[in-house]
This record gives sequence, C-alpha cells and structure tokens, in this order.
Amino acid sequence: FGGNNGSFGTGITGMAQRTGEWENDGEVARVYLQNMSTIYSEGNWGRHVPGAFAAAVKNTDTVVQSRSSNSWGPLSLDHVYEFTGGLSLAARHVNGTDPRAYFNDLRTPGRARIQEAGEAAMSEARSTVLNPKYIKEMMKEGAAATGSFAEVFRNTLGWEVMKPDMLEDHLWEKYKDVYVDDKLNLNIRKYFEDFNPAALQEMTGVMLEAVRKNYWKADAETVEKIARTHVELMDKFDLPPVPNAKLQQMISDVLKDPELKEAFQRQVDKALRVRQEQAAKQKEIDETLSGQKLKEQTPEPLPEGDNRAAMKIIVIIIAVALLAVILGNIRRKRIS
Repeated sequence: FGGNNGSFGTGITGMAQRTGEWENDGEVARVYLQNMSTIYSEGNWGRHVPGAFAAAVKNTDTVVQSRSSNSWGPLSLDHVYEFTGGLSLAARHVNGTDPRAYFNDLRTPGRARIQEAGEAAMSEARSTVLNPKYIKEMMKEGAAATGSFAEVFRNTLGWEVMKPDMLEDHLWEKYKDVYVDDKLNLNIRKYFEDFNPAALQEMTGVMLEAVRKNYWKADAETVEKIARTHVELMDKFDLPPVPNAKLQQMISDVLKDPELKEAFQRQVDKALRVRQEQAAKQKEIDETLSGQKLKEQTPEPLPEGDNRAAMKIIVIIIAVALLAVILGNIRRKRIS
C-alpha cells in the first residue's frame, strides 16, 4: 500500500502541526487511512481500496521502523512520525489498542539491535537538543540552527499526536529547563533573540499546545512561565500570535501580569486587522479582475514599402550567415 496517485506524503503532517483545527485524533487516523490505501501490486497498480488497507491493519500489534543512518532520528525528521507514527495511529483507530513501536537499529554493521520507540526518541534528545556540547556547536551556526531546534519541538508534538503514551512528561520538562529557564547557562534566550526570536516563540507555543491538548500534564507555574516567555518575545519583536484561536485563549487565561495580557491582546488584534486588510485587498483585486474582458487585437499590416525593406534585411542577414559558414569550411579544409 502507498499514497494516492503515486504521491509520497500521507497528508497528516500538516494536521499534526495544526492541532487547533481538530479535537479527536481519529480525524487524523482517517486521513492516513484514506491517503495511504492505494494498492501497488501486479495487476492492481495504483488501485485505491480504503477497505483493503483497513483490513490489512487489522490486528496489528507491532510497528517496526528500520534505521540505518545517523543523519536522522525519530525527533529530527518529520517523516518518521508521519509514517511510523501514522501507521501506529491508524492501527489504534482500527483495533482500539495502541500497537508497540520499535526501531530496528542497523547503524552499526554486525551489531543490529531493536530499540523501543520512546527509548530511541529520548536517546536522540539527550545526545542532541538537551546536550550542551551539541547546542553550543549548533549556536555557532547562527540563524540557520534555530529552525532545527524548532523542528525537533514540532516533531515531538507530532509523536504525541500519533502515540500519546510514547513520550514521558520528563522530555517536555527538560525542554522547558533548557530553552526557557536556561539551566545549562548557555544564554539561550539571547541567542534566539539575536538570530530568530520567532523560532523560540514557536517552540514555547508548541510546549503550550502540548499542555492544552493534555499531552503534557504541567503545573500552573510552569505553564505561566512558558506563556510569559512566549508573550515577551511577541511584544519585544512585534511577532504575530500563533494562528490557533484555542491556544490564544489559553495563553490569555494563564497570564497573570496585566501588562503582558494587554500586550498579548494587542498583538492578537493587530494580526486580525492585518488579515482583514489583506482579505479586503484580495477581494478588491478579484472584483477588478472579474470585471475585465480580453479583447482581440488585430495588428495593422505594415505599409508596402516597409514590407519590401524588411524582406531585403532578412535576405541580407541570411546571405551573411551562409557566407560565414562557407568561409569557415574553406578555412578548416586549408588547416587540415
């Protein structure tokens, strides 16, 4: 089985990142089943049969992902939670029970081993985004590295959607320790503010959304601290809010500082005005274009004299080109 019309993606990565648009992960599972239910076999190449794929997933109790490269891990690449996680979610939706998930670790020749998916994710986190040596080297890359940090946070939330029991709250708590509280003393806030404050704003937004969706059971003080960091960045760098109305409401509710609450609402209102202005401009453009009609244009013929002059010029150009070819052939013959 594979994607429809030969497509590669499952269509669920966007859904996993737009968690404010759905409440039940069964909606995500149904999209996965719909988009990955095309048969690719002899005699049935490209045949879309949703019922057959659901039947194939029936009674699945284990999902295994082979891993033979050090260039990616379960947290650094979104395709891992998209496919391995997506299949786990689909199996849970069909069977009512969550299948176990493992990585078949083939990275070291002759030393293959099976690693539980949650263990693999935590191992990658400890060696990369929670590792001060790794973070320091990444910080030397400047703005280029900020996107990599944000990607890991997005992928972590993606795994929470696909397999809510795979990751422990401990991982989110460590994220907060390192990137909000700066417990590694890396001056991490200044690094993001210097190079890409929007990336840290997104990362704090992801943490807050993990709380809102009940993937992370954080205490009120932790949530308020993350929300405060999130809004401080918005206010200081004039950043728009995360496009998630439910998360916006949660942030407003948990903020205790009235000035920050006001600043947050100011940015929300500003973003709304910008969207309204853009919508009005687009409507005006659409109305203008809809009222236009194309008219056939018939070019006027050149005067007789101009036609003769143009033909003479064309003949001269052709003659010069032919003469150049002839002279070139003569020269080559002499040389040879």
